[in-house]
Amino acid sequence: MYTHRPRRFSRRSLLNLGAGLAAGGLSLAAARGALAYPDPTDDGTDTLTVAVPPGIADGQHWVDVNLSQQVAAAMEGGNIVQAILVTTGMPGYDTPTGQFTIKYRVADEHMTSDALGIPRNSPEGYDLYHVLWTQYFTYYGHALHDNYWRPLSVFGHEATSHGCVGMVESDARFLWDWVDVGSLVNIHY
Repeated sequence: MYTHRPRRFSRRSLLNLGAGLAAGGLSLAAARGALAYPDPTDDGTDTLTVAVPPGIADGQHWVDVNLSQQVAAAMEGGNIVQAILVTTGMPGYDTPTGQFTIKYRVADEHMTSDALGIPRNSPEGYDLYHVLWTQYFTYYGHALHDNYWRPLSVFGHEATSHGCVGMVESDARFLWDWVDVGSLVNIHY
């Protein structure tokens, strides 16, 4: 079992890598050494905390989502394998916090706001085809998925979703291959 302790990584390092992540799915595996130790230029005011829950086994694949930082991390035990810039729930459509498991998955989803009780033709409504690599972690519609309709500038910076954890397609595909039904999704501030 992995010993429970928060892990801190320089958000500056993650955001610098984020440009590469968004552009081509850069893996942090090659940069892990740089992130495994404190960043000497980081004053501690801009760090990402990965909350490693008790009971995480060495080698276990799971996802950590930090809502205040708008970053998800593909985790293996207590180690970050890939950092992913995300956009989560905007005010009024908050992404739930807590520990969840992936309930079911849809590779190519048709999403509508009807499922949330929002008419499609209202200002908050939507009707989206071909939302790729959708992994639902609640039965209320919260999921990890591709978010192709948002500009790259929101990922890692703004909460713009209706409660889901959205990301660029290459990152959504990475998580699709990384976790499966039953995998842990840990969401926190």
